[in-house]
Amino acid sequence: MNKPTLNKKDFSKRTYRLKDFLYDLITLFSSCPYLIRAAYEKTIEPVFREKIMVAVSNVLGCKFCSWLHTELLLKEGVDKKEITKILASEIGSFPEHEAIALAFAIHYSETQGRPKRELWEKFFNYYGEDTAKSILSYIRAIYWGNLTGNTVEAFLYRLRGRPAEGSKFLDELVIFSLTAPYFLIILPLIVRMIKPNFGTAKR
Repeated sequence: MNKPTLNKKDFSKRTYRLKDFLYDLITLFSSCPYLIRAAYEKTIEPVFREKIMVAVSNVLGCKFCSWLHTELLLKEGVDKKEITKILASEIGSFPEHEAIALAFAIHYSETQGRPKRELWEKFFNYYGEDTAKSILSYIRAIYWGNLTGNTVEAFLYRLRGRPAEGSKFLDELVIFSLTAPYFLIILPLIVRMIKPNFGTAKR
């Protein structure tokens, strides 16, 4: 996947208001124990985790997140056709234990982090509380990352004279100042570290 660049079209992705950015960040911090445990104990398989990340990124459209997590899926040896299905939200052919989480992740993203109660309950009943909270921690992390990345991108568009409709300069400026080093410097370095290993990825 090519490095993300700004295109010539006007910016039309969802972005953060500063208060929502901070609220979701606090919510994400509350999920950190599950996020850390899932990463440390590998309770969620890396491939499964990255599929969730790509599914959310596809809904919210953060080019930085899509770029990174697609590269990570490729590194894990996932077939490009399977990635294409996730990008098209075609999850009916996935195993049930993946499809339910992917469907929930997509719904969570489409409803601005406010899923319907019946789907929330189905999600928790299927996976059990511990696994569901671990998956949810990844969903919240990538949801926050996507909207933050979109806001960083919106600020770059603003600097080029094409401000995003409905997005506020102060919100963009503060969020850009706090997070741009990751999206513009650290993330590209991570992908550069990943790419040389593609030759040893699973086939």
